[in-house]
Amino acid sequence: MSLNRSRKYYNKACIHNKYRLFTCLLIFFISGDFTISAQNTDLEYGLLNISTGAIIGGIGAIINKDSDEKIGKVILKGFAQGAMGGYLVFESKRMLRTLSKNDTYAFVYPSKILNAAGNSIIENAARNDNFWVRWHINFGFNRIDIYTQDRLRFQYRINLFPLYGTILNASKGRKFHLGKSVQLGTIVFLKPNLSALGKSGANIISLRTSVTKRTEAHELIHTYQYEQLSGVNFYLDPVTNGLREKSKLFRLYDQIFYTDFNYLLGNALYYINTNNKTNIFEKEARHFN
Repeated sequence: MSLNRSRKYYNKACIHNKYRLFTCLLIFFISGDFTISAQNTDLEYGLLNISTGAIIGGIGAIINKDSDEKIGKVILKGFAQGAMGGYLVFESKRMLRTLSKNDTYAFVYPSKILNAAGNSIIENAARNDNFWVRWHINFGFNRIDIYTQDRLRFQYRINLFPLYGTILNASKGRKFHLGKSVQLGTIVFLKPNLSALGKSGANIISLRTSVTKRTEAHELIHTYQYEQLSGVNFYLDPVTNGLREKSKLFRLYDQIFYTDFNYLLGNALYYINTNNKTNIFEKEARHFN
């Protein structure tokens, strides 16, 4: 067998094994019981966010490992960077308490920036990159990537599922509220007879016309939970990188849209247990507001 054919066979086998590992871990997450123990303290939620970031970063680093890299070093780097990002995400959630308890929007944007930094570090870990290589921040369906390696450059793309959520909310007669959207740093719709005090899907929030800041903080936490899983999108890098090389149509799509598959994973995890009292996503949102 020639050297080139050997390399191709090795790369193909590695990708196959990586995706087998990812599939097994994904099945474990989706089928697992997330309500075994109550999460009632900041320490417990801190550990939950740190471990979530570490797992996402560690698995992604394995999937995106170069053939000449030592797996032990890759795993350690991915887990460590993911854990660091997870800690920043945790602190960003804690900052939102100022919205509900101190009745002020002053820390919403600092919280959002800290959250974006944490998620960016997790994404870089999942891509098996250094934590400072790429940063991003989302505003509703708008994603802005900031690249710092070699030269500073920016990229704007549209988040696919938040765009769908925006269109869906508008079609249901909910009214876009510019002032509230500016205050909360994401797209907000209002409706007087909304079936709940607040709802969120992807990065879009719907509220009853008059709600407390506690409800607003609660729904913001849900948008943070959606973004927290964004590192899993880079598990598909071996596939998407190949598509970018081979398909002009995909390159054009990728320049315009960002496909946030984390929304699908988040929904799957959320609906494992729809009981509002034991659902870990709802419990965390209540804890921080």
